[in-house]
Amino acid sequence: MRSISHYLLLAVGATWLATASAQLVPAESLGPIHARPLEGSTPGEQRSLLNEYFIYEYLPQTLPVEDDFSTDRTRHLDAQSGQGGVTLTDTYYHLEVGGVSTADMVFVLEPTFRYTYDVSDPDNVILDTIPLASSMVTLYDLSVYPPTLSVVEAWPPYNIDDTLTVYIDTTFIIPPDLVQDSLFVYTVAADARTYEQGLTQVPLILWQDDYAYVNRTYPVDPPTIGVATFDGLDRTGFPYDVTVPLPYGECDKLTSVPINLQFPPGDSLYLSFLYQPQGLSGDDVVQVQDSLIVELFAPDDNEWVQVWQSDYSAVQPFQQVMLPITDARFLKPDFQMRWRNFGTRSGALDQWHIDYVRLGRNRSFDDTVLVDVAFVMPESSLLETYTSVPFAKFSTSPAIYMAQSVELTMKNLDIDDKFITWGYDSGIDGTTPPFETCVNYGNNISNNAETTFPTTHPVNSGTCSFVYDPSLSTDAAFWRTTYWLNATPNNIPYNDTLSFVQEISNYYSYDDGSAEAGYSLNTPGAKAAVRFDTQGGDSLRAVRMYFDPIFSENDPTDGSFLLTVWSSLNPEVIVFQNFSYGEPNYRFDGPNKFVEFPLDSTIYVENTFYVGWVQTNAIKMNVGFDKNRDNSDKIFYKVSGPFTPTSYEGSLMLRPVMVSAVDPWASVPESPVTDQLVVYPNPAGEEVFIKLENADRAATVELLDLLGQVVERTSYRASTPMSVVGLVPGMYMVRVLDREGGVMGQERIIVQH
Repeated sequence: MRSISHYLLLAVGATWLATASAQLVPAESLGPIHARPLEGSTPGEQRSLLNEYFIYEYLPQTLPVEDDFSTDRTRHLDAQSGQGGVTLTDTYYHLEVGGVSTADMVFVLEPTFRYTYDVSDPDNVILDTIPLASSMVTLYDLSVYPPTLSVVEAWPPYNIDDTLTVYIDTTFIIPPDLVQDSLFVYTVAADARTYEQGLTQVPLILWQDDYAYVNRTYPVDPPTIGVATFDGLDRTGFPYDVTVPLPYGECDKLTSVPINLQFPPGDSLYLSFLYQPQGLSGDDVVQVQDSLIVELFAPDDNEWVQVWQSDYSAVQPFQQVMLPITDARFLKPDFQMRWRNFGTRSGALDQWHIDYVRLGRNRSFDDTVLVDVAFVMPESSLLETYTSVPFAKFSTSPAIYMAQSVELTMKNLDIDDKFITWGYDSGIDGTTPPFETCVNYGNNISNNAETTFPTTHPVNSGTCSFVYDPSLSTDAAFWRTTYWLNATPNNIPYNDTLSFVQEISNYYSYDDGSAEAGYSLNTPGAKAAVRFDTQGGDSLRAVRMYFDPIFSENDPTDGSFLLTVWSSLNPEVIVFQNFSYGEPNYRFDGPNKFVEFPLDSTIYVENTFYVGWVQTNAIKMNVGFDKNRDNSDKIFYKVSGPFTPTSYEGSLMLRPVMVSAVDPWASVPESPVTDQLVVYPNPAGEEVFIKLENADRAATVELLDLLGQVVERTSYRASTPMSVVGLVPGMYMVRVLDREGGVMGQERIIVQH
């Protein structure tokens, strides 16, 4: 973990520092996210270790072309050999001599020789030196496709010692300069899926690369739900460059598949789109060199031509761009268009968002009206306040936790009023049909042209009143809810639907699972706390946190904190604090991955409690911050004096993990102890050391599980660790007994492999 972390954290970004300074308040700061790892990705766009190259085929598009990014229409470049539709079509070798390549080819670039020695001579005189035969080697550069070639003179990678009186020649191997390698070229068949555009089915894939990030949470007030975001993260979600402090240059691109534009020149062919700088994520430092450009491809000239550019600016509403295409060199059957951004290449910085791309004929410069009604932003919960609550708590009083209603935002982009209706359905994920269906319970008939308006969706109230039925699940429930709207005419059907899965399992959460920023404390002793309210009592066993990788003058893995639980903030009452220090854990195996930190011991909480941390040094840790759900009234921080509400709107990605309404250690009787016991490390992965004040009287060590059963027993030896490798991860009690069986000391530990 540390090696990948260092890969990401080598740069000291002046952009980051400027951003942090601008937003800094006495202890807390909010900064842009700096990595968005895709599942299974590795830092950087590394070529396959198997030397594989994939050529993707595409179905051509015809006019009109439209995409509002409510559906991901990018071709994800993740093909692998052996998959269906992937065919080996060519093999290139690195080395070739006389038109022949063999697997064992190796050469050096300096002459090698056969030396003849007279071993009877005391001085071992060299009688003759004959150069070995050289070869003209064709070198194919396999780092580019198609490979380029060059020709060099090379020699066998060895010298030969030939002796006169000894019949065995000796070969001395020289490390080769040239070693045979190969590149396997595969063809990936075109994606056959289709996309409904109007009443016509067209090829789904419109974009031949996936560098831009199609998402629903980064923009501010987009035209419709979903945008393509450009920043300094590559297609794997890692920074393009962290080797220098300010890596500036080309970042993301979005390139269309070939589009048939074989039409006679005229003035009625237009490309239009909407764009926005910054948004909810990204930094707010405006640098003059940052820009977004549009280029068109001239096939006969094999040339990309820039036709539009915008410089970076403060966040502003989406603006529409109209670009006429009149030049004959673009009017070809294999025309393409692409967007590129230039900016800082070391994170999700200098962001741009584009939406509603349209390319069509019979248009004019003032053809800017979008005949569409759409949702604007996603929803993630039907619960009141929370996005998830423990199943055990929910089961006792479902109606208490369900929201009375959910408010969503819709837009009528047309200049004419629409008759708009809406509804939703909900049921256990994967079941058909859903259990609850609320049809046409809302409508907007007039005065909605060119407006954005809220819509109220009743849940635990009104004619569509319902609550999740816990009897349909055991221990955890996953309910899928789908919102929909109807309007006629309506251009793109995919932005008319919102769908999410509501999890009810073992934790409380306020966030929607997607970070738009990172929250940090920067002062030793500073404290952050999040308020949670539970009906009655429960047992808290762990805290899940999402840490976004950051760029800092210090390695954030050196950050240190104490996990802390409060029953009150003013006055401050700490009911628990881990005696073991925590450090941030930055996961790189996927986006928004939470890390679970077990408490040193499970504790009982009830009604209102607060979970957070005490900062033990000044290193920023960048806890994920969801800017789409505002629970700022639940977030507090403290430097000195009383706790203060946070100055940022959003939700901390911190989730308390519960056990049940009873203490899991209830089966383990508390025993009076006579001596101070120290157990470390805690949590333990492989072994623990056990030390006691009066060790001369200690005889036996026992490990007890949550049921009070002894799972391990051994003789006490202060200098010898006890192995826990064979234990199931979880909580245990360590107990030391004297020779008479009396309890001298006991302590709870976490086994975490």
